[in-house]
Amino acid sequence: MERSGANRFWLPIVQRLKQSKGQSGSEKRREYVASAETPVKRAIEWLRTNENPNGGIFLSSADNVSYPEVTGYLIPTLLSYEELGLAARLTRWLIHIQRRDGSFTSADGISHIFDTGQVLRGILGSSGLVPEAFESGSRSAKYIYSRTIAGGARGFEVDPIWIRRYSKSIPMSSHLYVLPPFLQAAEMFQSPEYRSAVNNSLEYYVNSAGSLQLSTLTHFLAYELEALIDLGHSQTAISILDRLRKEQADDGSVRATQGVSWVCTPGLAQLAVCWYKIGQREPADKALNWLEANQTRSGGFRGSYGENATYFPDVEIPWAVKFYLDAALLRCRLSENLTRP
Repeated sequence: MERSGANRFWLPIVQRLKQSKGQSGSEKRREYVASAETPVKRAIEWLRTNENPNGGIFLSSADNVSYPEVTGYLIPTLLSYEELGLAARLTRWLIHIQRRDGSFTSADGISHIFDTGQVLRGILGSSGLVPEAFESGSRSAKYIYSRTIAGGARGFEVDPIWIRRYSKSIPMSSHLYVLPPFLQAAEMFQSPEYRSAVNNSLEYYVNSAGSLQLSTLTHFLAYELEALIDLGHSQTAISILDRLRKEQADDGSVRATQGVSWVCTPGLAQLAVCWYKIGQREPADKALNWLEANQTRSGGFRGSYGENATYFPDVEIPWAVKFYLDAALLRCRLSENLTRP
């Protein structure tokens, strides 16, 4: 399969950045990041500090092992903030650790579809920065396609270890979050088979038992919601987001799951991303205000806050920083649009 030269939809992020140099929006974003002691600047510095000298981003502030999944989906975020050096280093590390079958492992060394899909996000986004990323992305996409069941009509073949460890706490429909990068691959590699598998898997997971439940931890529920928005199915997500908006506290927080008062930090940041993407700025701004009020002095975020919190409550985690930065960038872009004559 050949690289598409005509379809701008998945033009690598770095190439888009080069084309936008000198535009007022890009300049404003650089000023936004450079402002002394802003929460965004501290968050980016946290990522720099938590880069493993041996490659990748640390699993948490208390771990010395790198996390390929999070390292992968951090790359588009870093590219959006023009952190090209860090993005390139992370990309090269991921290519170096890629398995021969094209997959990527979790931090414990086991290949998973979900993890491979999130690394695919970063590798495809950086294909204009690291030449080897194009071939690496092609291999990962082939691996993901090889794990579809009946061309996606029954989703992905998920390994038994994932099912045994996570199926009681993470819905299988969280694999919706694999589909946007898989669709990127379909466009980049001009594969109608991939595109068909995306459509089939989308229908399967949306209609599967346990999908889109308010009882799901907000981190995993927001994976589903953002995927639906990115795949052009916003209406399905909006009904859930509207219900969560009604549950949002005056301070901007949203409970982690039904029946608790504590807050899942990455989940709240992801909800802010979703609200911005569907044009609901008020709850998104409130969520970001809560996050910035609870940012640690180091620039990171603990996994959860509040009484009896159970989601990484004692350590700072990089995926909370990633989704905070994504939401903050959307807030910045919306501000640019509002002030543009």
